[in-house]
Amino acid sequence: MTPVHPDTLAALTSGIQSEVASYVFYLEAAKKTDAGRHRETLKGLALEEKEHFRVLEGQYDSLVRSEKWISTADILKQEGLPEITEEMSHEHQQLIDEVAGAESLAAILDIAYRLEEEAHNLFASAAEKVDSEAGRQMFRQLAKFEEGHMKKIAEMKAAL
Repeated sequence: MTPVHPDTLAALTSGIQSEVASYVFYLEAAKKTDAGRHRETLKGLALEEKEHFRVLEGQYDSLVRSEKWISTADILKQEGLPEITEEMSHEHQQLIDEVAGAESLAAILDIAYRLEEEAHNLFASAAEKVDSEAGRQMFRQLAKFEEGHMKKIAEMKAAL
C-alpha cells in the first residue's frame, strides 16, 4: 500500500479542528439566542457540524490504520455521534468569548458565516490537493455542506 500523504492527514486534522470549533460555537450561540426558532436552527447546525466531525475523524482513522478511504455513507451508518469533550471545547475558548461578546443575533450570524466560509475554503482547497478520487469526493461533499450552511445563515440574517 502507498502511505497516506502527510498533507492529506494535515487537511483532515484541520477539518476536524474546524468542525469542533463550529460545533462549540453553535452550542454557545444557541445558549445566547432568545428567539426559539433561531436557537433551534443553531442547535441543528451544531449537530450537522458534529456529523462532519464524525466523517473526518472516521476517514483519518481509516487512513492511518489501513491507508484506505471509506465511504461517507459507511461512516454515517455507524451508531451514535462522537463525543466532543470539554477539553476539546476548552481549546476554542477564544471563539466562545467572541460569541459571549456579540451584541446581537446579527453579530453572532456574522461570526457563523465567517466560520462556515473558512471551512468551505479549507475543504475546497483540500479537494484540489488530495491524491485520491475518494478523498476529493469527500472534501467536495463537505465543502457543499458548508455552502448550504452559509446560505442558511445568510437567509437568517436577511430575515432579521
